[in-house]
Amino acid sequence: MFSLCGLNCGLCPNFQTESASKCPGCGGEDFALKHPSCKVINCSKKHGQFEYCFQCPSYPCEKYLQPNTVDSFITYANVRKDMEKAQHYGIENYKAELNEKLLILEYLLTNFNDGRRKNYYCLAVNLLDLPVLQSIHRQIVDNISGL
Repeated sequence: MFSLCGLNCGLCPNFQTESASKCPGCGGEDFALKHPSCKVINCSKKHGQFEYCFQCPSYPCEKYLQPNTVDSFITYANVRKDMEKAQHYGIENYKAELNEKLLILEYLLTNFNDGRRKNYYCLAVNLLDLPVLQSIHRQIVDNISGL
């Protein structure tokens, strides 16, 4: 659910789709077939095959020091911040936070996705901090139970 480059795969709309274009996530089944030119994976192979870029002695390298001006994929906006959280608090603690976000995303997609809101929910859950998401989730649950 958390990729080598710091992308939260589980919160990505391309991971959440049921179509043939579904991304298996970094290192997932057939990932190399769908993304054969992943520069980050190639870099990792050259530098010791780290599970996450933040484990590399060269982190943060130029890729993370410079803002990404090539890729407009908004879910990359928190990559460096998320990697620094994983590095500082530990990968298991970060994965626990990510799993809570995934549960909130699954709740939203299961109960409120009319087929046009998946991207919106994926972006919101990816970009908002967990305490904000938890507050929003509680408000939704409280308001729904009264209907």
